[in-house]
Amino acid sequence: MRQGPSIAERMHAQQKGLVMRLHSRSRSREKALKCELAAEIVRGFGSLRLQVTGQSMLPSVWPGDVLLIKRCRIGEISSGDIVLYAREGRLFAHRVICAAPDREKARLVTRGDGLPSQDFPVSAEELLGRVSQIVRDGKCDAPPSSLTPKNKLVASAVRFSAIAARLIVYLYVTRSNSGKREALC
Repeated sequence: MRQGPSIAERMHAQQKGLVMRLHSRSRSREKALKCELAAEIVRGFGSLRLQVTGQSMLPSVWPGDVLLIKRCRIGEISSGDIVLYAREGRLFAHRVICAAPDREKARLVTRGDGLPSQDFPVSAEELLGRVSQIVRDGKCDAPPSSLTPKNKLVASAVRFSAIAARLIVYLYVTRSNSGKREALC
């Protein structure tokens, strides 16, 4: 009768765990470098096209959409705009709720349409630009400055249920894959 895993099996499991952690760290570094490069492109050239991977802005912005970002200063941003900012090696495209009440520095209060709570205020240094266009299904449209009643309902479902969010994205991807088109702008 066998009592437990042999030393060789335990060492193999430890090595496998170490390799997985190292791979995860290298992927995190790779993502951080990509985000840093994107931020430098916006700062240096004034614009960027960026494909969305997350679900935080559902239903205004869907995974796979391409955002056209234009560099701007924090004073040019209005409530309802969707902005791109960099924080902790990641990029976020979220809607501006209002300006933060900070007497010393201008800051923006943002929140993803599909998220239940607002983000920590965004500083002028973190701000990269404003979303000027959303490319979806081969069409370029201006980003919505507010949610329609139907989209408010979808956003509420996404905010409070990860299962609903996955189902909504699945249905959207299934529907949109039936008629793929090339972006015209």
